[in-house]
Order: sequence, then C-alpha cells, then structure tokens
Amino acid sequence: MARAAAAVASACAVAALSVACSTTPTPTGPAPVTTTASAAPAASASVSASARPTARARPTARARPTASDRPTDAGTAFTVAGDNPVTPNGSQDTYAATPDATCDGGQLKTDRSLGAGIADGFSLEGFPAASDLLEHFLAGTGTEIDYGLGSTISGQAQASAGFQTVNDVVQGEIALQLKTGDTRVRLSAAQLPTVLFASTASDLYWGFRGTQGLTVSGGGRREDGRYTGTLTYVIRDSYGFPADDTLDGFGPPMRYLQTVCGAPQHPGGARWFPDTVTVRVPLNPVA
Repeated sequence: MARAAAAVASACAVAALSVACSTTPTPTGPAPVTTTASAAPAASASVSASARPTARARPTARARPTASDRPTDAGTAFTVAGDNPVTPNGSQDTYAATPDATCDGGQLKTDRSLGAGIADGFSLEGFPAASDLLEHFLAGTGTEIDYGLGSTISGQAQASAGFQTVNDVVQGEIALQLKTGDTRVRLSAAQLPTVLFASTASDLYWGFRGTQGLTVSGGGRREDGRYTGTLTYVIRDSYGFPADDTLDGFGPPMRYLQTVCGAPQHPGGARWFPDTVTVRVPLNPVA
C-alpha cells in the first residue's frame, strides 16, 4: 500500500508541471515549446504533508503472519522408542544348569535322532521356520537367527492375533503421550507387552510360542489433525526348552540335549540361541 501512495504522489508531482495538481480543466492548444524557470513546480504545487502516506497507512505488526498462522507443509514431527529387553530365563539354560548330571551317550544319540525327525516333520507339515529353528538348536552353535522385514514369518507375525493385540496396546500408549504434546515418545518395558503366538496350527507357535522381549522404534508427523507414520517392532525370543516346556512330549528330551548334554561341553549336544522377528506397521494413533 505504501508503494501505491508513493506512485500517486509522484504522478501528482509530474502533473503539477502543467496543472499544479488542481481540478481546473486542462487548457486547450499546443503545449509550450520551451521550459522556463517559471514552469518549475511552485512550492504550493508540491505534494502536501497530508497527501503523503502516514505511518498509519503502513502495515502494522499485527498484520504480519505469526508463526502459528504460517502454513507448514511438513507438520509436527515426533519419534517413538522403547525396549522391553529379554531377561535371563529357563529357555537359556545350559550345561551349567545340571552340573551334577552325566550325559549318557546312548541317550544323546536317541534324543538327537528324535529331534531330527521332528524337524523333518515340521517341514512336511508346512512349518519351515519351526524346522529351521530346531535344526539350528541341534547344531549347538548358539548363534542368533533373525527373520527380517519381507520374510514369510514376518508377514505371518504381523497378521497374527497375538501381535495385533500387542500393537493395539502400544499404539494406545503412544497416543496418550502425543496428546500431552510430547514429540519424543518413550515407552518403558512395562508399556511393551511380549507377544504370544498361541495358535497350534501355525509356524509361529512351533517356532516361537511365547516370546521374551520387544523393541519398538518409529516416528511420523501430525497433519490435518491426524498422526501418521510407521512403527517397527523387533520381537525377541530365546529358543530353548525350559523345564516346564513339554511340547507334546518332545520338550524334555530336547532339554536333556540342551542341559545335561549341552554344547559345547559335549560334542553333539544342543544349545539355546536368540532369535528375532521384525514387523513394520502404520503408526496411526487417534489424535
């Protein structure tokens, strides 16, 4: 608006060379050929103070957009993190759990044969993860196995009732913190329940059953009154056979291989190992 007022004032000054910015009609006839000193604009023809834009004509501070008024394309970002670590448990028992027991060579051979047959049976029944995990257990190396994003078992875990129950609980906890204005959501171990795969008709049950830990990470933004983003779960498990894990009768002989004849103290013995399944889901708690 200040530029427009200045333009008007300038135009008026130019017009004053011939008409002194008055409302008198412009004389007819040819324009003067020469310019004399008397043709210069008189002091009375200059733009008066009242014609100049006043300070009130300038935009005030209130007219400027505030930080809250300015549109943002990105929205408000937030992050999520939490861990419920695996703690020592019976699935991790080793030879040290039965220090006074003696590994019987014949029993070791019989139990290994049983374990190999069960692993083959899992494969034939369409439970490949359960088969692979049991075979790895029998190998006795104790190295970790991880099922990452895109694996078949990851997709099955995401679709399972056990995981969906946990996901609902976790996203509810996230929503509570976001509503208080937190942009760095931190979840305690108590807010991260472990996943139980309870269906005996699934690879998840025979391979994992009850898991022992859960790690969560992710983030997103709030846009148009909604939270959107992604959440990644790492479901943590200890593959082994605790004392109370019967598993249709083959739990006790597998535990014998894990403890009394446990590797590496006994060649041919078994050993527990850590395993994980990673799942990623949309993060969309209610705003």
